Amino acid sequence: MLLTHKFRQVTSKYSYLETLVLIILFCALGYMFDPNDPLLIQNDTIYIIIAMMIITMFHGISNGLFALFLVSIGMIFFYDTFALGEFLHILILVLILGEFHYFWNRKIIQNSSKNVYLRTKLDELTNAFYTLKISHDQLEKNYVFKPMSLRNSIRLLKDAYKKEENYYAEFLTLLNKSFNVSVAQLCFVRKDKLYNVLDTKSLIDENDPMIDMAMVKKSPMYASSQEVQNNSKYLAAIPAISEGRVKGMLLITKMPFLSFNKDTLITISVLISYFMDELEKWKEIKLSHSHESVVNEEFAFELKRVYKLYRTYDVESTVLVIKTKDELLSHLIVEMVQKNLRSLDMFSLHQTSDYYVLALLFPFADEASARGFLKRLFTLLKLKEEDERVELSFFNIAEIEIIKNYAEIDYDLI
Repeated sequence: MLLTHKFRQVTSKYSYLETLVLIILFCALGYMFDPNDPLLIQNDTIYIIIAMMIITMFHGISNGLFALFLVSIGMIFFYDTFALGEFLHILILVLILGEFHYFWNRKIIQNSSKNVYLRTKLDELTNAFYTLKISHDQLEKNYVFKPMSLRNSIRLLKDAYKKEENYYAEFLTLLNKSFNVSVAQLCFVRKDKLYNVLDTKSLIDENDPMIDMAMVKKSPMYASSQEVQNNSKYLAAIPAISEGRVKGMLLITKMPFLSFNKDTLITISVLISYFMDELEKWKEIKLSHSHESVVNEEFAFELKRVYKLYRTYDVESTVLVIKTKDELLSHLIVEMVQKNLRSLDMFSLHQTSDYYVLALLFPFADEASARGFLKRLFTLLKLKEEDERVELSFFNIAEIEIIKNYAEIDYDLI
């Protein structure tokens, strides 16, 4: 995605120059074939149209109009009378192809943003799944001595974050207790530089071959790796990967020999990525509201994320809000929603002064899809939309302020 963005920036920068060169070359070739008709517009086949199609389809309407401006100058200087008919034909062609180029690129950008979102969700769910598996394995091996699972330990770190305690140091302590990581530094990446999280002014030397290889390979590197020469001061460099980029790294300096193995390092790599993902969410949630909220924090985070996608790429999503004063009915609806909701969709149930509010988020889905889900849900519950016990409404993600007010969500979602 980043390479595509850079490519478009470079292409946009030189597109007008390319258009100018292409038109000049076309005129030069046309002059070689027919000095009296350098634009080749007096033949049965108007060849300039091919050049205009290439320019407009590749660079868009602005370059097409620029090329048409150059062609019109050529018509003025090289011909006795201005070829108005051919000019209008080319103008119509440029406008049509420019519109096609705009909508085609818009669709590509929307699909790219959806893919980025889906990859992010897949990475998060993958890390969460493996963290759960690691926690289960730890409990099986050491239940008597370590009854607390790793996921619960990280959850406690979340509470520590709310209290503004040193969650980084606590995470390093957790790694020490669980995997015997004796001495290590946890670093974050900012502007392609590594900084120690416990001392944000401390810059890590990136010339170390192990760090350099971990940044390039985006996978754990350790002293016995074939790719790394044994002249590093670290035993292992374990990167935290998100959306295809390194956003953090654990540098292990000291660790018992029996605990130092490839499986342990991979396990630590998963935990670091999971911790970093959760940390970003905690920061976002903390900035979004200043007091305890009844709304599910994960739901509010995803709602804000899909709204950003809409603002940036015009990607549609739908929110369904169901209200009821009946506590039992709200419980039955939630049970049925949990059984039938897609893995990508999310819901939040919270209680206000008057209602039990169930909010459902359908990323990348239109209202018709959400209505289809509601129809299936109410059929299973043997309810009707006209039921007086239920109050419901559909919203486009663009109506974020109305969603906040109607669902009584006390987060800053914009």
